[in-house]
Amino acid sequence: MKKFFIYISCIMFALLTLPSLSGCDKGDDVKIIFTGKTWKMSYIFREGNPKAYVNFWGDDRDAEAESIATQKLDGNYELEFTGATIDGAFTGAFYGKGVKTSFTGTWRVDAEKRIMSTYDMKWTGDESDVLAKQFQKCMNTAFKYTGDSNALYLYYKDGEVTYVMALLPKNR
Repeated sequence: MKKFFIYISCIMFALLTLPSLSGCDKGDDVKIIFTGKTWKMSYIFREGNPKAYVNFWGDDRDAEAESIATQKLDGNYELEFTGATIDGAFTGAFYGKGVKTSFTGTWRVDAEKRIMSTYDMKWTGDESDVLAKQFQKCMNTAFKYTGDSNALYLYYKDGEVTYVMALLPKNR
């Protein structure tokens, strides 16, 4: 009878604690993913084709070589996010730099749906670099994110095409 009581107690304990353990995941930990680091653009690809660099130049250039050479310039294509959870969504400010521009704005993320929005963009400078213009479009129209603290992917539209900007932590 004593063993029976112990077994029942263990089963009851498991049944009472299991739902609370499984309910812990309510989406991504946005603070860990976005903040506390400088993100650096790696490249941009069409949604569904992550192995192909997009040739935004429209000529016979090697898009991969152009992307790599341009993004390696120190200080270019960088983003920093700050923020906190407010009313169930993560919101805050961000700062970024293209090639000839810098910008600030606010952002909001729904971690369960991975929806992202940017607002109140303020730009200084004028961008002529074609890849930097895409970087700018991404930050103006980002609508979704995926990834983790080691790689971040921001989705944006340019016309009917959905592109994905891949970012890595700067000092990786």
